[in-house]
Amino acid sequence: MADGSAAERFAGDFTDSYGLDGVSEDVLHEVTRRTPGFHAWQHPHWLVHCQHAAAFLGEVGYAGLAAHPEALDQLRTDVRLDGWHDESRLEHFLTSLGEEATVMLFCCTSCGAHLAYTDAS
Repeated sequence: MADGSAAERFAGDFTDSYGLDGVSEDVLHEVTRRTPGFHAWQHPHWLVHCQHAAAFLGEVGYAGLAAHPEALDQLRTDVRLDGWHDESRLEHFLTSLGEEATVMLFCCTSCGAHLAYTDAS
C-alpha cells in the first residue's frame, strides 16, 4: 500500500480526497493512494495545514482533545462558526465529546500543530 502498487493493482483509492483542497498532486496521491483511510460516522475528511496533508492521529474524546489546547481552541472556533453562540451549550458539547460525538485528531507534518474536527452520529 505505501508504495502505491495496491492502488494501481486494484484501480482505486483508499482515502477520499474530500478536504484535501490546495495540496499538490503528489500530496493528494500520497493520501488517497498510499495511506489507509479511517472510519467516521459522517463523511470522513482529511485536514490540511501548511499546504500539506496532516497526519491522522486517531479518534479522541474531550480528554484527548484537551491534551492539545491549540486543537481545542481551533475546534471551539469552528463550532462557533457553525452557529453555536450559547457558550454554556458549546462548552457542554465540548466536554461531552466521546459520548455522542467524537473528535478526529490530526497533526501537521510540517509545523507540528494539532488540528481537529467533530464527528457525530
